[in-house]
Amino acid sequence: MRVRSTLTLLLLSAALLPLPTPAQVITKPAQPNKFIEAVGRRAALLGHEDGNFEAWTYPIKVLRDFQLSVYVDNALEPTPLSGLAETVEVHPGHVTITHITGAFTVRQTWVASIDHPVLAVLLDIDTSKPLKFRATFIPEMKPMWPASFGGQSTGWNQKEGVLTFTEGMGRFRPVLGSPRFNRISEQIGHQLPDRTVMIEFDIDKSGQVPIVIAGSRADYNAAIQDPGALVTAADAYYDSFLKRTTSIQAEGFTAAYDWARVAIEKGWACNDGVGCGLVAGWAPSGLSERPGFGWYFGGDTMMSAWAMQDYGDFEGARAALEFLLDHQRADGKVMHEWTQSSALLDWPKYPYGYYHADTTPLFLFSAARYARQSGDLDFVHKHWARFEQSYRFCLTMLDDDGLLSNVKGGAAAVETGALSGKVARDIYLQGAWLAGLAGFVDLAAWQGQKALESEARTRLAQAREAIKPWFVPEKNIFAFAQLKDGSRYEANSGWQGLLLSRGGIDPTLAAKAAASLALPTLATPWGTRMFATDSPFYNPVGYNDGSVWPFVTAQATLALFRHGQPAAGYRYVHGMAQATGLSGAGFISEYFSGDRFAEGPRAVPHQLFSSVALVNPLITAMLGLSSDGIAGEVTIAPQLPCSLGPVRFQHYRVGKSILSGEIRPAKPQTLIDIRVEGPPVRILKQAAPCFDLPLLKPLIPGQRGE
Repeated sequence: MRVRSTLTLLLLSAALLPLPTPAQVITKPAQPNKFIEAVGRRAALLGHEDGNFEAWTYPIKVLRDFQLSVYVDNALEPTPLSGLAETVEVHPGHVTITHITGAFTVRQTWVASIDHPVLAVLLDIDTSKPLKFRATFIPEMKPMWPASFGGQSTGWNQKEGVLTFTEGMGRFRPVLGSPRFNRISEQIGHQLPDRTVMIEFDIDKSGQVPIVIAGSRADYNAAIQDPGALVTAADAYYDSFLKRTTSIQAEGFTAAYDWARVAIEKGWACNDGVGCGLVAGWAPSGLSERPGFGWYFGGDTMMSAWAMQDYGDFEGARAALEFLLDHQRADGKVMHEWTQSSALLDWPKYPYGYYHADTTPLFLFSAARYARQSGDLDFVHKHWARFEQSYRFCLTMLDDDGLLSNVKGGAAAVETGALSGKVARDIYLQGAWLAGLAGFVDLAAWQGQKALESEARTRLAQAREAIKPWFVPEKNIFAFAQLKDGSRYEANSGWQGLLLSRGGIDPTLAAKAAASLALPTLATPWGTRMFATDSPFYNPVGYNDGSVWPFVTAQATLALFRHGQPAAGYRYVHGMAQATGLSGAGFISEYFSGDRFAEGPRAVPHQLFSSVALVNPLITAMLGLSSDGIAGEVTIAPQLPCSLGPVRFQHYRVGKSILSGEIRPAKPQTLIDIRVEGPPVRILKQAAPCFDLPLLKPLIPGQRGE
């Protein structure tokens, strides 16, 4: 192992680096409006802490509004268990809701099989007298938006307590059942009712009752033999996942970081005819057929891959990126979104699949970032032709000055809101282009394509010059957009972050613009507003006009750390950790109000890129870990407040090597201890002294922004 600079280096024994505890079990009072879930790669229960849920076996929505009720004493009507929910325990692999009365206690556990289309609600009933239960739900048997079925029907097996759903062509036959089910409200037959279906069962004494929802009768039969094994397997999977990826012990961050890793890993969804990829996020669909953002998005997948690389899941990151390659358009454009039901229809004929301009250059950046961190040059060589296609497609979106056009390529920062339809070119798209060009330079170099490498370098230099006139010296910002009417929208915005963090632009201009990201008109304690409060169209709850988006905050955070504003950057990372659980235990919501610490209207509670906004800045900016698996080196450049205690990490991957260590904030120099397993690694140290920071108070739901 070679060491450069004045790194304090120790070869530590495992005893000196205790293993961080796994993701904490979250135990809390039940809140009926808070989101919980049990999701696997082929099925999901999406619901709330009172026990209400909807069930999916991808891509089919089997049922919604499932609730359990119990007859108390000799009551003529049952009492919903939802009103008796007292506590919730959320584990990475399962959730348990406890319902309590003076006469009985019911613990219902939700779990999803990791790899099979199987879901279970496992009831542990403690009672001193017989009870009668009722399960109610509305049958759906509908595929995910925008596909549709005809001829839905059901069949009830009274002897085995199994209800089978199907559709006209018999391609999908999910089931709901329990050995204890013995009465159903109606034989549904060939027309699903638009009313609630009821199934009842009786309990003579304390014991367990399994309720299983599966994609087929064969899956049901296998699962019902030992439904408790689903919990054991799911818990073991996440325990293994947390141990094999980078763990961090840091005061105020450990649990949130663990749950962020889990939240991203829960994004995998597999569909026959579509493949296995990362969805953008989960939420109950309600009356619709879209479970939050539970289908595949290009930009979201790439951001998730950044985090996966940071915590060492190189295999997952490659699989996520290759899913995008599998759905790349023939001309090289990378997908924006892909529904889970696409095998049931001609999805590319819909306007949504490729309507974003930023995904293609962002893919070039993401592919190069993955190859460099992992050292996986086979990925580059195998897919080189596809990368070149994407590069050449980007050239079709160029204007004469070498910057990208939204008009030619599609949307980027703006989809809705006051600026919808008015943007000719936006700053986020240019940040993606500069980052993508730099990525393609690396890809071409690794592939030995000297001419293309030289060409891309020339275009990169041209683009970096062309962006300089976007700088507004009176405000020390980069203008958000050039509008179609020829004017510029010169509002301060968090959208500058990608350009400032990844664009390699003039460092003097970048430093000035980064300082604007910390201004109180733009910054809140939980992240950066899309647009500052003094912007012409500012709206604190507007989807694109002033709300706080974690994925935008992530790039602003990196820019702040990179350009001399670590205290402001730290506040944003702290805010993301504090935001964990506001929408649902363990998760970070899609977006927040720009005015107060609250979710935005209709925000998806479990959004993967929001968890990325904690992982990526925490590892790459705060801890300053940056690996180069090709060169066999790692840069460690932590920027930590003096008030933070020692930070420990384990299982950080650099190519085929694994690093563990401890970082101790100090003046005049932060101290770093490192242990390396595997091939030698060159360690480059750029450790700044710790910085002073006033004590940050915990965020309170509903508090106003600064």
